[in-house]
Amino acid sequence: MKIIKYILGTAFTISTFCGMTSCVDQIRVGDSFLEKAEGEDVNEDLIFSKKVYTEYLLWQCYEGLYSPFKGCYTLNSGVMEALSDIMHSELGWDELGRMFYTGNLTAANANPGWVQSRFAFISQGGIQNMSNQSKRSIWNCVRDCELLIDNIHRVPDMTDAEKARYTAEAKIILACKYFDGIRHFGGLPIVDHAFKGEDQMEEGRSSIDKTVKFALGLLEEAIAEPNLPWNLPDSDLATWAGRMTKASAVGLKAKLLCFVASPIFNSDTPYCTEEPQDAVEALQVWYGNYDQQRWKDVVDACEEFFRMNAENGNYFKLVEATSQTEQGYREAYRKAYRARGNKETIIEVHDRVYLTDWDQCPGNVWHTGACAATLDWMEMFPWSDGKNFDGQKYYNQAPAEVDIFANRDPRLYETMVVQKRDYQYQYYGSDNPVQMWVGGEFKVCGSDWACKPWGFPTYKYVLDLGSDDQGGQGIIDNEPMQIAYLRLSEIYLIYAEALAECGRNREAIEQINIVRRRVGLGDIEVKNPELNLISNKENLINEIMRERACELGFECESRFHDMNRRLLVNDFKKHLRGMNIYRLNDNNERVEKPWSADSGEPFPTKFEYVPFEIQGANPRFVWSNPERWSNKWILAPLPPDEINKNYGLTQNPGWY
Repeated sequence: MKIIKYILGTAFTISTFCGMTSCVDQIRVGDSFLEKAEGEDVNEDLIFSKKVYTEYLLWQCYEGLYSPFKGCYTLNSGVMEALSDIMHSELGWDELGRMFYTGNLTAANANPGWVQSRFAFISQGGIQNMSNQSKRSIWNCVRDCELLIDNIHRVPDMTDAEKARYTAEAKIILACKYFDGIRHFGGLPIVDHAFKGEDQMEEGRSSIDKTVKFALGLLEEAIAEPNLPWNLPDSDLATWAGRMTKASAVGLKAKLLCFVASPIFNSDTPYCTEEPQDAVEALQVWYGNYDQQRWKDVVDACEEFFRMNAENGNYFKLVEATSQTEQGYREAYRKAYRARGNKETIIEVHDRVYLTDWDQCPGNVWHTGACAATLDWMEMFPWSDGKNFDGQKYYNQAPAEVDIFANRDPRLYETMVVQKRDYQYQYYGSDNPVQMWVGGEFKVCGSDWACKPWGFPTYKYVLDLGSDDQGGQGIIDNEPMQIAYLRLSEIYLIYAEALAECGRNREAIEQINIVRRRVGLGDIEVKNPELNLISNKENLINEIMRERACELGFECESRFHDMNRRLLVNDFKKHLRGMNIYRLNDNNERVEKPWSADSGEPFPTKFEYVPFEIQGANPRFVWSNPERWSNKWILAPLPPDEINKNYGLTQNPGWY
């Protein structure tokens, strides 16, 4: 059998080094850190000759953590969450519109240059071309982590405790990369040591079971490491927020186990029965059976997290509101998913300091509709008392009997801009309200951008495009941000899902309510008695998925991965919707023009809410031809060029 060469460069240039102000920020070493470059060449021996050099390698491992907004991971400025039902892109030139929405993606065209697949399995030019940074594959970071793990014992000016801690951190990062790969491809080749020179990878693609066990083994080793702290001390957060901890390992363990316990892999039937079936037969894309024990393992992992957190003074906790008001709840939620060094985030990624930095996709293309929220997402947010939204009965009324944007879940207002009088956005506020109706004024950075093609500009992460040299004129987005790879609220919801799958509905409901109470919502089973959540498992699972979309949507494309792992095919095929809001005059006639305080008229209070099916420049092929849907889309294709090297890769079902 032919086997792939996995060549690791071992030279770097001292001039590429840079200072550190917090974990991973301002890293610019790139792969030149490990490969021969012009200037002073330094071999692998020097990398591990001093602590400071070895630390640069660890920081490069951190740089390999996944960020959904970073240019090397996005779909030519498209964000993956816009493949779900909560967002739809109107950008036009991203790969979402050109390849996914059209259905034109194939295995052959999924990995050239600006990668068109969901996630790069391999760097352009093959695994030997690790220096290609246009799209970072799984193996760039895997290589860096294994190189550190295998060689850190050689560093003379590090203590054994430091070596042990750095090794544990690298193992958690390595497990993160395997988790990323599992979510997109299923089983992966196992790389358990750093390859050098002409050494070769001797093993092809592994089963999903073996791949998961490998990642879990890395996490268990990190958890068992006494020199790895449960959490960073508060005094270290300003400098080191974002570093991996024991809590990161236990939390990731629960998240990984939840994904693979889901129907995508844990089923008596494979998710896709189309040819080729090689990966199915080799158990690389499913376990071959359903086993409830996999859900029990998730329960155990969550309970391990809560037990260890309690033993460490319950360091990790939800960010709670400082005032029991809508504004207080909003600020608490925003801090939880976005602020650096908060005690709710268990794994946070620091890729750039501000969202408006030059290669952060939402900041660059948000205004052109690249990550526009849908009506489908808006309807997932309940009323402020916790009752599920039922405002559809007020659609198409002229005027609507009820303001459907008032008295809603505070997370709605942190997720998208809606027609709300006191909504603070750039220079809009209670004295100069936003005008989201057709013909109303809604300027972004002083211009009429197409940021709300479906009626609702995205607010989460983007906020109001804070003041910076990219043209932002906001007053809110003025703090360094993080990407929440894993938060405590997700642990509660993972625990809820696993409990429900094990028939422990009452306990599951309590975990959901813990998350909801943080934003002032009433208990879900009390406010929605018609759902019979204590006895109806299907309804309960549906509510957990809805709650996850409200709490976690747009965070590392959480909703997209939920739709994949739960096989929510109907949600992939449904025609997504937007909403036109119309201002009405005293005669209930539509007034499609802006309002001005200078007019002497009071601000409009009468509206008509008209839903519409999204068309635009980028309609999804399944909307007009639902029969074209294929479950092959649940996982991404592997590059045929790599499969044809015959070292043991197989193609995922349905892809050619």
